[in-house]
Amino acid sequence: MDDNLNKKFNEFKQKGYIEFITFHPSYCYEEFMEGITVHTGNEGETTDSVKYKLKSGIFKTLCKRALGSAIGFNKEEIETKTWENIYEAYLEKSKNQEINFVSAQKYILIIDEINRGDISKIFGELITLLETDKRLGADNELTATLPYSNDIFGVPPNLYIIGTMNTADRSIALIDVALRRRFGFAEMTPDFSILEEEHIEKNKDKLEKSGVYGLLLESKKALEKINSKICDEKSIGRDKQIGHSFLFHIETPSELIMAWHNEILPLLEEYCYSDYKKINKILFTKEEDSKWIKKKEGIVGFENIEELNSFLEKINALG
Repeated sequence: MDDNLNKKFNEFKQKGYIEFITFHPSYCYEEFMEGITVHTGNEGETTDSVKYKLKSGIFKTLCKRALGSAIGFNKEEIETKTWENIYEAYLEKSKNQEINFVSAQKYILIIDEINRGDISKIFGELITLLETDKRLGADNELTATLPYSNDIFGVPPNLYIIGTMNTADRSIALIDVALRRRFGFAEMTPDFSILEEEHIEKNKDKLEKSGVYGLLLESKKALEKINSKICDEKSIGRDKQIGHSFLFHIETPSELIMAWHNEILPLLEEYCYSDYKKINKILFTKEEDSKWIKKKEGIVGFENIEELNSFLEKINALG
C-alpha cells in the first residue's frame, strides 16, 4: 500500500471512520449487529451471579457513528449515547429540515473474505435495509425492529460497505444472490506495474546490492507469461491468475527462491490438481518432464540462484 494511503487509512481508523472485519463460517448476527453477552464481573472480582447484557456489534456501532455525525453530534456525544437516543434525535431533526447526508462524514466498513460467512445468518433483516433507496432519508426509507433491543433501526446513507472476496477459492460459495445485487463489483486483477514501480524500482539500489534486482524483473515477466497461459487454460481460468503480492517484499535471492518453490509453484500445482504435464505445459509449452517439474517427483525446485535464473530464462524465452 502507498505510504500516504496507509497513513490516511490508519488516521481514519483511529478516528473511528473505518472499521475492518473478516468473515468466517462461525461469524454470526450477534457479533455483526447485536446480541446478548454474559457478564460475570470484572477481572479479579469473585461473584456467584451471572448478568446478561445487550452488546452492539460492529455494524450497529458504525451506523450509530455515521448517523450521529450526520445530525451534528461530536465523537464524545456519539460514544455516550445509545442508538435509540441518536435515532430519536434524527427523527426530531428531520421534521424541521432535510439532513444533508451527502456532506456528512463518510464511514466505511471493510469486510474481508465476505463470501466466507453465512450471509443470511450474519445480515438477517439488514439485507433489505442496505439498498440505496431504503436508507435513512431516502424516498423509500425503510426501518426494522431489532430482535434483541427492539430498537427501530435503519442504515444511514453515509455508511459504505466494501467487501473483498477471492474468486479463485471454489471451496466456498461466491456470494449470496440476495446480497450480490446490492453491491457493485470491481475486479482486481494482478497489477505487475505496481510491483515494478512500488518495490523493484523504488528499492533498486538495495535490491542490486543483494543481487536480486534483475531476478525480480525476470520473475515479474515470468508471472505475466504464466498468467496469460492460465487465462487461456479452460480448466483453470482468469480467476486464478497469480498475484503480484508474492514478490512484493522479496529483498534477497534466498527469499525469491522460497517464494517460487514454496508458494508460487505449489499454488500452480493446486490449480492443476497435481497434473505435472499440465504444469510443464503452462510453464514451458511442453508436457514432458522439465528439470524442475517431474511427474514422479513433483516440484523439484532449485538448488541455488543459478537454477532459478535458468528456470526464469526458459519461461521468458518462450512465447
